Amino acid sequence: MTLEMADVHECVENPLKLRIIMLMARKGPMTAKMIQQALDVPQTSLYRAVNSLQEAGVLKVVSETKVRAMVERTYDVSDHFRHFDVEMVRRNDLEGYCNLFNSFMLGLMRDFRDYAEDPDSDLRRDITGFASTGVYLTDEQAKELSWAMVSLVEPYLARRSDDQKLHTLGFVLTPPQKRDSVPERRIGTIPERPGEAEE
Repeated sequence: MTLEMADVHECVENPLKLRIIMLMARKGPMTAKMIQQALDVPQTSLYRAVNSLQEAGVLKVVSETKVRAMVERTYDVSDHFRHFDVEMVRRNDLEGYCNLFNSFMLGLMRDFRDYAEDPDSDLRRDITGFASTGVYLTDEQAKELSWAMVSLVEPYLARRSDDQKLHTLGFVLTPPQKRDSVPERRIGTIPERPGEAEE
């Protein structure tokens, strides 16, 4: 099934559909009931959104279980949607690319908002940070850096001990910029280096 760009745009712009996609991208396969419990939305709205996402090819049914007289479906994000960037690049769909980046940023903003609203959060205790800086790269170096980042985080994609906490590590390589130099003020905050004494 080929995804239509209009369907992708609609998913990104529809708040409920975007929440469903972001939830499943993080949690993996889920039933409609699990999604409803996680998002706390009316059942009718949830089922309408899930059915629409399935019809558009964004979600796929990965299993069906008979529960009493009904069939409970488990959904996952479709492979077409996960790898939609390939088709987007082929079409050079800049607007679609920008919309998908917006959804990526919304997910990160949600995490930071949830953290800010949690009374147990403590910036002195919790390891969190963000930073941005300009880097000068050829096209080949940009590819090498992107794949090096993937290799760097690979060992941390599965929890191997109980003291490990789940973080989201976002990596953004912006398109080439027209300005000539890195801004003097760099945006962000980064955690202390490992072993560095706390002030």
